[in-house]
Amino acid sequence: MIFTTVRRVLRHAMVALCGAALAGCGLIGDVFGDGIPSLGTAADLVLPLDAYELGPVDRAHVQRARFALMTECLRQYRIDFRAPAVEPATYPKNAGLLAWIEDLQVGRYGYAGPPGYASRKATDGFDSYSVTDEQFKVLVGRVKRFHGKAVPPGGCEVKIDNVLNQGAKGVPDAEIMKRFNQDELASLVSEAAEEAWRDKRIAAAEQSWSDCMERSGFHYRTTSDAMGDPHWATTAANDHMDLPRGTPEEIRTALADSACRRKVDYYVIRKAVYTEHQDKIISARRGRLNTIKLLNEARLVNAMKVLNGEIAVSW
Repeated sequence: MIFTTVRRVLRHAMVALCGAALAGCGLIGDVFGDGIPSLGTAADLVLPLDAYELGPVDRAHVQRARFALMTECLRQYRIDFRAPAVEPATYPKNAGLLAWIEDLQVGRYGYAGPPGYASRKATDGFDSYSVTDEQFKVLVGRVKRFHGKAVPPGGCEVKIDNVLNQGAKGVPDAEIMKRFNQDELASLVSEAAEEAWRDKRIAAAEQSWSDCMERSGFHYRTTSDAMGDPHWATTAANDHMDLPRGTPEEIRTALADSACRRKVDYYVIRKAVYTEHQDKIISARRGRLNTIKLLNEARLVNAMKVLNGEIAVSW
């Protein structure tokens, strides 16, 4: 198979790199263990911590229910709230962690991606929104009363999470009554990513990619340098300029970049390294992660009941 041949060539290249720059690193077997497939589509970008959160469709259901409850709660205090529309996030999950550029259609658009790609990448299924001072005070419980009506402890947000968390099996009541930290899992993903980025195997993969690009006539030290080339990417030095995107130069570079990432198994290496560091987080925090998973499962069940009008909330 072509892939097997490429893998063998890369294995020898990595061995040489270890001997030259990472003496005694012993990384090759760890990266290229049996059963690590080539990454062909965005569906291959799954990482271990994904198992503890909801998928994009289910997350959208929960977010719609949450916004519906926010609107209802604020209405009790004669405060209008217009929630943004929510659709399942379509940006490939973990694409950023694994430096995946295969959804950008680089042969046509370069690194900028197709129209609407930037906004799709920047959202989690809904547009960003802001709240007024009075909305904020009631949402987070900064006041005890508003317009003559008592505000629940912790505000509407804690009350909403009580509703969505209820019935989570095996979860203490104290946890169910707390505000659900939507950023907790993301912080663990970031923690694993920081460790992965310091892993020597990532540096080795970047070097293999750089060598490949050099052979193709492109001179970049890292994949980030190519994507962030000031000829097409906005930087602090050129943010006052309207740079042309999708130029022949950018497309040629992006096509060579994509080819090299695949040729040297760049994605495969990143996935192996990030998987390993996420597995370490799971081993160290398994109890907490199981609680998060159970809460997410309950939140989905209750969100569907809210959306179907099966839960009546007493504010």
